[in-house]
Amino acid sequence: MGNDNGVRIVSATAVVGALVYGVLGLGDTAVLQVPWWPVVRLGASVVAGVCGVVVLVAALRARDRRAGAFGVAVLAFALAWFVPGALATALYWVPPAALVAFGVLTVRGLRGPQRAFGWIVTIAAALWFVASLLTQTVPPPSTAQEVLVVVYAIPGLLQAVAFLAAAVLVAVPLLRVVGRGAGALWSSAEVR
Repeated sequence: MGNDNGVRIVSATAVVGALVYGVLGLGDTAVLQVPWWPVVRLGASVVAGVCGVVVLVAALRARDRRAGAFGVAVLAFALAWFVPGALATALYWVPPAALVAFGVLTVRGLRGPQRAFGWIVTIAAALWFVASLLTQTVPPPSTAQEVLVVVYAIPGLLQAVAFLAAAVLVAVPLLRVVGRGAGALWSSAEVR
């Protein structure tokens, strides 16, 4: 019983970390001109960083490579906000790579809808990596404001897709409990 509760707690913290960076990815695409956005991003990174530490420690204790890859992705993204200079730049490239590893391990180890979500995470994270690399190295096709907004929104959108699909995958232990409860309610219902 205690082990099940521990798994659910780690799953809940992983969901929070994934949702934080999924929502921040969407926010980066839509809220580029709001002056308080960096403060929100900083606070959210602190919360996600704590979640990343919890998931990573639990993954190391359980020797779970899949959870470890996810914990590394969340923790590296959080640390990229707090370390200076070249280390922050290097840490920025770790989350998409770790999410690709998370997705590949999911695809290799699971079946059904979880495998489909693993593919979504893998493809979105790989495209996020490529889009980020291109936006930082290749000049945009136009200097028109509309083009620049679209070009620089693509990595944030792919980040959101990757993390939100990962949120579904890490929520599976929580969803199983809900499914069992719904099944018990259905089987005990007098009217069907």
